[in-house]
Amino acid sequence: MKSILPPLWGAAATAALLVSGTAVPAHAYEITVTTPLVSSAKVASVIAYWLRDGGRPLAGATPASAPTGIDATPLTAEGTAPDGVRGVVPAAAGVKRAVGPSRNVNLPRTTGKIFFVGSDGRPHWCAGTSVQSDHRNLVATAGHCVYATRPTGESTATPYRYWIFIPGFAGGGTPWGVYVGDRAFAHSDFTRYGDLDRDYAFVSVHAGVLPKRVTLRDAAQYAAFSAGPKYRTATGYTGVRLLPGGRLGDKVGGQGLAYNLPVNRPLAIFGYPLGTAERPAGGSTQLTRAYGRPFLAQDLSRRANELVAVRSAFTAASGSPWLAAYRGVRGLGYLNGLTIGLSGPATGLSPYFDGELFQVYNAARRAG
Repeated sequence: MKSILPPLWGAAATAALLVSGTAVPAHAYEITVTTPLVSSAKVASVIAYWLRDGGRPLAGATPASAPTGIDATPLTAEGTAPDGVRGVVPAAAGVKRAVGPSRNVNLPRTTGKIFFVGSDGRPHWCAGTSVQSDHRNLVATAGHCVYATRPTGESTATPYRYWIFIPGFAGGGTPWGVYVGDRAFAHSDFTRYGDLDRDYAFVSVHAGVLPKRVTLRDAAQYAAFSAGPKYRTATGYTGVRLLPGGRLGDKVGGQGLAYNLPVNRPLAIFGYPLGTAERPAGGSTQLTRAYGRPFLAQDLSRRANELVAVRSAFTAASGSPWLAAYRGVRGLGYLNGLTIGLSGPATGLSPYFDGELFQVYNAARRAG
């Protein structure tokens, strides 16, 4: 099992981490898998699929199924050390926040919902977050929010169809635009074997589209409309103009990323709560925040021995980001975990962010 440094998350250690340079780990073998998702020629048709009928597919999407039956056992990190040098990638801000009162001023604009069509032919969703990259076009999420479970007899997992990311999604709104997946970057141990320790993916996205609904006066105007999806309502006709939205990172910014960090220091968890018997949660649930102190965990029956667990105040959906050193005034921190499943009703699980994760991320952030 990978070894981790004991807790050292004081003020001095935090400052030292954030000013340190990023060291690229050396590897003797290729671990990064790159998978095409949607070509430029098909971006408009993918957006039309999701926005048709007033966004009915978005409203009808259900949470993606996370790995089940994980029985994570807490471990101690005492006296151990990580495999490689600690490293960080600085965060980057997007457009300046608007001045004025807002209930969500301390929530990150980078986090939103991922939508895709699953193997069952139905729409599903996960959480995801924009992360810093050379081309300001990268989304981090769980691997099982990008790839379907590997069928028996197939050598690698297949990606889901119609993959999109909507930052700030709430109640059907697209405040910062819609971003269609371009290419996915994942660890080969996940795509080949479904390894939970590598259940993460980074997806580069096409330039965004800003949907703008317009009322069409009559059937003739409806027939002539060709600027985007269109649909009939009980009271008339509606068209959706697809306006250029630019790069994801320019709009919402990108979280930094940190790897080979100590465990057992507080992290901020952001995501969309999943429904439970005690607390139902619909598809329009607002982005929620909680804080937790992670600990090492493993489930050897699932060959998952490099997990990090955290108990939080809400049950976060798959792909929900865990941010270190989060500053609400900027809405930015350092991605250092993401929800891939649950152990019991209130304990979220993430892969440990190590040098191999950084290698996958590094390939994704440099790609065009």
